[in-house]
Amino acid sequence: MHLNLTRFGLLPVTLVALLSTQMLAHAETPDAQLGQVEQSLQDSAAKQSAMAADIDAAIKAQGEISEKLIALAKTMDGQQQAMASADARVAKLESEAIIIRSDLAEKQDVLSELLAGLQRLEQNPPPALVVDPHDVLQALRGAMMFGAVVPDMRAQAEDLQIKLQRLVAIKTETETEKKNQLDVLQALQSSQVELKTLQVQKKAFALTAAKDLAAEKLRAEMLAKQAKNLKQLLASLEAAKLDAEKQKSAEAKARDEAEQLKQAALSRPPMVFSQARGKLAYPVQGDILKQFGDDNGLGSTLDGTAIATSANLNVTSPIDGKVEFAGPFRSYGQLLILNAGEGYLVLLAGMKQISAEIGQSIKAGEPVGMMGEGPSSVALIGGETDNTRPVLYIEFRKNSEPVDPSSWWVGGRKEAMK
Repeated sequence: MHLNLTRFGLLPVTLVALLSTQMLAHAETPDAQLGQVEQSLQDSAAKQSAMAADIDAAIKAQGEISEKLIALAKTMDGQQQAMASADARVAKLESEAIIIRSDLAEKQDVLSELLAGLQRLEQNPPPALVVDPHDVLQALRGAMMFGAVVPDMRAQAEDLQIKLQRLVAIKTETETEKKNQLDVLQALQSSQVELKTLQVQKKAFALTAAKDLAAEKLRAEMLAKQAKNLKQLLASLEAAKLDAEKQKSAEAKARDEAEQLKQAALSRPPMVFSQARGKLAYPVQGDILKQFGDDNGLGSTLDGTAIATSANLNVTSPIDGKVEFAGPFRSYGQLLILNAGEGYLVLLAGMKQISAEIGQSIKAGEPVGMMGEGPSSVALIGGETDNTRPVLYIEFRKNSEPVDPSSWWVGGRKEAMK
């Protein structure tokens, strides 16, 4: 009986020791849990810092691409003007050729009569005094006829020769101009391909990095909530955490200040819209159809400016700003809204396509879209304008109220002429 009692007395002690060992193996103190969370937060902060550096590099690359886009837009503008000038020269040459041909056609009857007269004189020439001295009257009449007719025929023959030579020269010049047109057109097409490539590159920069950074920030927020929910945080660890956060904040502030200095050195200062009066270039060349305050043909006055343009012209941003909206909107058709700061918005409508996207930062002179080939879909200017040309509609707003944009524009090569 003693042995049995001893055996049964030892069992509870063994069981308690085993359970205690398992509990110690699986249980975690609040300090350990907090340490794991703090380590995860530190890892997340390091990842966010690296991602932010990648985004900074991408933003810098975006700025460089913006400058390339501005320079390319100016090049394409010159190419389009060269095309227009070549078209005008070819039209002038063809018009001159038509006038010369018409003039020759009108004188065809006179030339035919003169040639017939020469043939008759050749067949029945007047007698010479040496051969027939008795027929003095007929010889004098023949000499008078030659004296009157031959100078006029010579003058007309010389005029005919000059005009025929000019026709040959016009043909050569026209062929040369058309060859130049083909060269300029090929260069313009190449520039358009480069433009689309740069715009695609700009949209792609920082997109993936921004998504990864957003996901990492969400993970950090969840870890922070987990840390706050730990009920047994020690005062020393809380103080250490606050010190670490202050240090991180100071480091972030130092990085931000350094980045601001770097960006100020790398790029031009942003445009202050209220100080840009008389400095903005029109976004497209063309003829001003209607201005702010004119009758819009719909029973009220116009809140902006309407410019009739040529087909397929690039539209550039008149300001430095951020894209707030890009796409179709009611009677505006394709609408682009740029935030210029200080409560100012710039609206551009009537384009066939918009190349900018919401959230993008745009610089003045950077291409943001393209006009179509026919009438625009803007239904804000009534039916009194030229319906055969594309129309760009521009509107400035201050705190959502339309303002007269006329004082902001500057003259120059790209000025829209009324």
